[in-house]
Amino acid sequence: MPNIHSKTALLSVFKRFWRWLPFIGFPLLFIGTTVFAFLGGLDESSTLFQKITHHAALILCFLCLWVAVARLVRNSRPTPIQTFWQTILAILGGSFAAFLAFQIPGDFIDSNPAASIVHVKSALLSAVLAGLSFFIVHRLGLLVRFRRTRRSERNWRFMIILIGVASLSSIPTHHQFEPYFDWPFGIAVYPFVALSLASVIFILMNSVRLAWIVRLSLREKRAAIGLGIAIVALLVSLLVAMANYGSLVSSTTATVPNVFLHFFSYPLFAATSFFFLFGLIYALTSLLSLIFHLPTTGDYRRSTDEMAAMQTLAGLLREVVESEKLYQWAVSTPVESGHANMAWLTVQNLDSGSLTPDIVASCNIESDRIAELCDVTAIHNSIVQTREPVLIQDTLIDARTRKSKSGKFESLLAIPLTTRTEVLAVLFASRDVIHAFEGEDIETIGVFASQATLVLENARLLEAKIERERLANELAIARDVQQRLLPQSMPELPNLNLAASSVAAHEVGGDYFDILELDEGELAFIVADVSGKGTSAAFYMAEMQGIFQAVARIESAPDIFLGYTNRALGESLEKNIFVTAVYGTLNSHSGRVSLARAGHTPAVLVDADGNAKLLHSEGLGIGLDRGELFGDVLEVEHIQLRPDDLLVLYTDGVIESRNNEGEEFGYDRLLQTVQGAHNEDAQGVHDAIRQTVDEFAGTNERYDDDLTLLIIKWHGRKTLSGGTAQTSLS
Repeated sequence: MPNIHSKTALLSVFKRFWRWLPFIGFPLLFIGTTVFAFLGGLDESSTLFQKITHHAALILCFLCLWVAVARLVRNSRPTPIQTFWQTILAILGGSFAAFLAFQIPGDFIDSNPAASIVHVKSALLSAVLAGLSFFIVHRLGLLVRFRRTRRSERNWRFMIILIGVASLSSIPTHHQFEPYFDWPFGIAVYPFVALSLASVIFILMNSVRLAWIVRLSLREKRAAIGLGIAIVALLVSLLVAMANYGSLVSSTTATVPNVFLHFFSYPLFAATSFFFLFGLIYALTSLLSLIFHLPTTGDYRRSTDEMAAMQTLAGLLREVVESEKLYQWAVSTPVESGHANMAWLTVQNLDSGSLTPDIVASCNIESDRIAELCDVTAIHNSIVQTREPVLIQDTLIDARTRKSKSGKFESLLAIPLTTRTEVLAVLFASRDVIHAFEGEDIETIGVFASQATLVLENARLLEAKIERERLANELAIARDVQQRLLPQSMPELPNLNLAASSVAAHEVGGDYFDILELDEGELAFIVADVSGKGTSAAFYMAEMQGIFQAVARIESAPDIFLGYTNRALGESLEKNIFVTAVYGTLNSHSGRVSLARAGHTPAVLVDADGNAKLLHSEGLGIGLDRGELFGDVLEVEHIQLRPDDLLVLYTDGVIESRNNEGEEFGYDRLLQTVQGAHNEDAQGVHDAIRQTVDEFAGTNERYDDDLTLLIIKWHGRKTLSGGTAQTSLS
């Protein structure tokens, strides 16, 4: 474990040392070589080894400077405009520093061209100009490698390597090495010339890497053109100042800076010249490309705006947004992408019954001003009928449009937002010049309309889904409430056996049954059916339950109860709604039954021997007559039960259940079923009826109508038994 920690610590120290090595190595080597030359360690009498060692130290010194500049530049990612500004400031600063270094007293003289001060002056000038050229290459290199590829990265590296090799190949031309390379026909210069040509070729190849230009706005391109001109002018001035390098032995007059660079290190002078040349050529190609790309700025901007609009669309598809936000996106997209100056969206309000569409959103124009420009209703209705776009290239010659005094309404395009079955809306886009909409504009705005259709359709489907879920939740609550309105247990009365159930065809239904225990063994019971289904029927069913629980306790006689119920419900029932009911009372001691039928399906009476009959007493449905006719027609039937007699009450959902052939269950099957099960207790009879109906209809889950059963079996005075209510709502 200690060895691992020590290795990690050593590795960390080495990485830190390697990171700072170029920043430490350059000043140490630069000062060392300069002091060595200043003290006379390098002159014409120096040995070849001394000269090679000195130049090797110089190469290593400026290699450290190259790496240091690269690391400084690599940590920042400026914009192209910032890159140009930084390049200009670097050239100005480097030129000023070179000017100060050039003002150091001392010049090449005939008697001593390698005076000590010349070494210092040459070193300072070379360091300043080399550092400037390194910065220019690294900074402009970020633009060259914008959206880099493997090929572009390879070309860039080849250029740097070729410039380095070409610069090293110039060593034989240095005055200190000329005696050792005195070859005939100047052969020593050939490699340098060939490598220089190759370097120039790769400089040209990298100078056409200008992908960053197309992303600039018009304002940025104009700024870049001005900055590019400044860079070209500064670099040309700098190269002109370095161009006349002359010979090493000059007159006593001042020598140009180039001579000092050549004297210090010809390879460094060559590399610096190549890098300045690259900066000049790249600035020139950038300047020309910027000028050529000025007319296409709008097209690129339009393309980027279209992409931004599509990204906004993708975000809207993922979000749950309101219709108003979707409408505003639909009208703002053509304007923001540059395809229109104004836009608005119309939607037909079907609920109002009006033929005039509503302007639900607008961009760059107030909604109340649109009617002054065009006949929105005529154009909208025409598009709804034909499902085709309307293009008006000159608003002056079309009867549906009117010229704007401001001149901002010269051409109009209206595109429908259509699904397979309907036109959701119409998108209007206008321009301030005639014949402004070309094929590309129409196609692009059509794409926007299609995308807007998708978003609006998704939003509408989402709203419908949310509404369905809300209704489902409300119906679930209503179902629970309705289930609680039905009896949860049967009263325990002597000599009676009871069973009941209620199944709704939908989430909630209009069937109702109830049993109420009165005084002295009396029992009131009811089975009712509200015409219709769903929530409205369930509402009246709840009202019926309230009346039964309140009135039956006060007056249980069938004719009085149903008469009061007819008057109470008649005031609240809609005209097309009525309620059928069978209501009765039963004395559990005597077996005496009083029964009245208000338009309901007839009850079934089965005696102990299995004989069954329908009890057809007269009566109108509740709510069909709100006068005296209801009471005049109503007939109360009095029945004396015998031991083991059976009374079956039900709704029409039993007899009207249909099989796959459309045949109804009917009364005959009901009578046969109860006759076959008359020996069973109330629950057994109930189960037999439900099973027979399910087998006949072919389903155990859903019925065409609400289905309710109430089975009462009187055993006489020989037994005491109770029953439990079985209630279900589905």
